[in-house]
This record gives sequence, structure tokens and C-alpha cells, in this order.
Amino acid sequence: MQEIYLDNGATTRPSDGVIAKMTEAMAQAYGNPSSLHRKGQQAEKYVEEARKIIAQYLGVDPTTLYFTSGGTECSNTAILGAAQRNLRRGKHILTVRGEHPATSEPLKLLASQGYEVEYVENDEQGKVCLESLKEKLRPDTILVTCLHVNNETGVIQPIEAMGKIIKEGNPETLFHVDAVQSFAKLPVKPVEWKVDFLSSSAHKFHGPKGIGCLYIRRGLTVQPFIRGGGQEKKMRSGTENVPGIAGMGQAVKEAMEDLQGHTQQVQHLKMHLYQQIINKIPDVKVNGPTPEDGAAHVLNLQFLNVRSEVLLHSLEDYGIFISSGSACASNKPEEKSPALSAIGLNRNEMDQSVRFSFSRYNTMEEMDQTAEALAKVVPMLRRYVRRNR
Repeated sequence: MQEIYLDNGATTRPSDGVIAKMTEAMAQAYGNPSSLHRKGQQAEKYVEEARKIIAQYLGVDPTTLYFTSGGTECSNTAILGAAQRNLRRGKHILTVRGEHPATSEPLKLLASQGYEVEYVENDEQGKVCLESLKEKLRPDTILVTCLHVNNETGVIQPIEAMGKIIKEGNPETLFHVDAVQSFAKLPVKPVEWKVDFLSSSAHKFHGPKGIGCLYIRRGLTVQPFIRGGGQEKKMRSGTENVPGIAGMGQAVKEAMEDLQGHTQQVQHLKMHLYQQIINKIPDVKVNGPTPEDGAAHVLNLQFLNVRSEVLLHSLEDYGIFISSGSACASNKPEEKSPALSAIGLNRNEMDQSVRFSFSRYNTMEEMDQTAEALAKVVPMLRRYVRRNR
């Protein structure tokens, strides 16, 4: 059975070029990058080559980039580091509803330690209300943190406008952006957008799992949370994951070759699937931004009277893989699906919602096959629900 993978928001398959680059680094550059001999220097060359590629994409100095184990470590380092750095200046933090646990969990920890975590208001699509940000920014606000692209709904936050408001309102307030879902998919400009910390993770854009990169604005210092041999300019001790770093650099390089073209390609795929679905199936609702306005690779839909987990497994029988907003079994709507809760969906509506997420390796034929499978499965599941009422 042909597999149709539409869960690229969770992870992507590594490209052939990434696999080749990692194999090359593993086979040839197996030395420790901290060693002074030639094999160590060979490994270090792979690390620095990747750092330069990523710096070119972001438009930053390579010395502002630090390799980590992934986006979660990046965000934890940024958020907890910012809080520790500014402890004497204030304890007020602003964030957005519907954040990824990599952001919300460290914020919960800080709240338990006496920090005041306040939410900026958002509209019905989940986008930040800039006036609310301006109103809630205070002299003791030490950090603003949010996703660039929401992993569940695909809403794109106005990061440039947010950065301007933050720095004009309080230049001392630090700004952290979780760019895990936008990195190497959209233009990302931390210097121009006045971002102090930026998180990324390679496995979201056809790189390997277990490697990420944290941008820290030049001149800004935070305490490291992993101590030891002093690697990554003492910010992240531990022997570098050379194959992973090389793979991340290669993934960014491939993305940069035609960033706009890849985005347009994925947008066409999403719009084609969406049009096919609404033409073939009644009672389908978009969650979050309109398909035209959201991130190209994310489409969150609600199928009335169809349990998302049942739909997910039914499509799996056709070799089609999507994700469910209700994968985490919780009795609390805000924990069940933070992003959908943030835009006002109740538990029943969340139970009927699924996410399709795309990559440049998907095809129009796959979109047609997915729509055809849905047109068969959804009416059948709805009839089953009616019979059992």
C-alpha cells in the first residue's frame, strides 16, 4: 500500500541529501571537535560549516548560534535563562494562549516560583492583538515569548510588529520566538524583527531528529543550564552531535535553494486538498486562520459528528497519516489542545478536529487520493454515529 504522509508538522522525513551528509560526517569526521589533532579539526569543520549556513539564512553572525538537542532545549534555555538574568528587574512575563509545551511548561515552572505569567489577547483565529500587547507591557516585564507559527492551527504571528512594540515600550524586555514551525519554511529575520532568542529544530524541515539551534542576540548573555566541557562557547557543554549538526546545515541549505518556491508548492497542495474536501464533504469547518492566510504547511479541519481519533485510524487503513488534536487524553480542554482552546473551541469541537500538515515531498496525486478516502470514510463514520445515538 502506498503511504501518504501528512503529519509533517510532527516530523518530516530526512532528505536524501541530509542522509548522505550525515553518513559522510559519521564515516569520515568521527573525531571529537574539541580535539586538537587533524581528525578533531575535520569534525569541527563540519560544525562550523553548518553554523555558517544557518547564519546566512537568518542574516546573523555565526557566533550568535548555539547547537542544542532540539527546539525544546532551545526554548527552555531562552525562557529560564531570561528569567534568571532579569530576576532583580522584575517577574512579569507575557505570552500567548495556545503555545507549545516547550514554552508553556517552563512558564508553569516560573509561575510556581512566583513569576507573574500573563496572556496577551488573541483574535478568533489565534493571532496576537497588538493593542493588547502594547497595553500589557510593563516596566517590570522581563520577557515576551510566543510561537512564530502555531503547530496546531498554522496561524502566523506578526513577529516584526511585536518586536517593534516590545522594544519601543520597554527596551529591556527580552523577546523569545519559537520558530520551530517556521524555520527554513518562511523568511525568519531575528535582527530585523528585534528578536533576542530564537528556537529551531531540524527534524521539522527534513533534517535529523535530536538537533536544534538557538539564536541569542549578540551581546546578550544567559547562564548555561548544561555544564561540563564548555562546548558551544560554554553555552551548551557536551560533545557536539557532528552528524546531526551537519545534517541540519544541509537541510537549511536545501531549503534556501528555493524557499519561496517550496512555500508556494506546499500552499498549492494545501489549497487543492481543502477545495477537494469542501467540494466532496459537507459540514467541514476550518479551525484557526483561513487556508489562504495560515502557514502553507498546516491545515486544521473540524469534521462535524466524526471523532478525530476514529477518523485518523480509518485513514491509516488507506495508508494516510494525519494527526489529531485530541491525541493527548485529558479532561481539561486547555491541556487537550491548547491552540484550539485558545480560539474558543469546546471539548466536543476539539474531538472532531484533525490536522493535515504538508511538505515539499507531497504530491497533487496524494491530495486527490486523500480527498477520495475522506469522501468514503467520513459519511460512513457519520452514519455510524447516527445509528448509535
